[in-house]
Amino acid sequence: MLEVRNLRVNYGAIAAIRGIDLDINAGEIVALLGANGAGKSTIARAIAGLLPFQGDIKYDGRALRPNKAELNVRSGLALVPEGRGILAQMTVDENLLMGIYCRSDKAEALEDIARMRERFPILAKRRNNLASLLSGGEQQMLAIARALLSRPQLLLLDEPSLGLAPKMTDYLFGMIAKFRDEGLTVLLVEQKARQTLKIADRAYLLETGRVVASGPAQKLINDSTVSDAFLGGHAAH
Repeated sequence: MLEVRNLRVNYGAIAAIRGIDLDINAGEIVALLGANGAGKSTIARAIAGLLPFQGDIKYDGRALRPNKAELNVRSGLALVPEGRGILAQMTVDENLLMGIYCRSDKAEALEDIARMRERFPILAKRRNNLASLLSGGEQQMLAIARALLSRPQLLLLDEPSLGLAPKMTDYLFGMIAKFRDEGLTVLLVEQKARQTLKIADRAYLLETGRVVASGPAQKLINDSTVSDAFLGGHAAH
């Protein structure tokens, strides 16, 4: 579904991404793991069309161009950005309406909003509240619901557990695993490596803009070298 070859992204003179290759097959959860500053979010933002880049990104066989985010949304790519990106001074319902702005099937899109309220009952309860008044977990649910309303085939989740309480984090990871069961393909950018590898099919481990290891998630979580470097030691058994 997605092929990335020799991706390079610079911030001025700083090389943030230094020629990585990455593949995502339909129906997979693929994880991008690494510490702060490793380049994970930069990769997600480049794929989404929010950054200039060099190299090749192909989605469903079509070459993606830099800085073409709206075109990418229309073709089935949706990003839930780090920090959630909700519109704080708009209501919950107004945020959800922003999720359907690219769709031409407005009647069906409005039905999808009703379905999102059923899927996330707290959003129905808070529908007239300003988004800024939601808790962190509620804001993350709103951001994900808004992205799902564009009916993506590939969902890019950038640090979705950031700042969330452990119980909400567990709920979130369970929800992401269900996305795969529903046929949605997911690129999951996370720092919570061990928890991410438990639900991912495959993963890429990043250090300073380069892929230093990749493979099936279960193999990586049980690899002692990977465990020591990325998971704080003690490979899972």
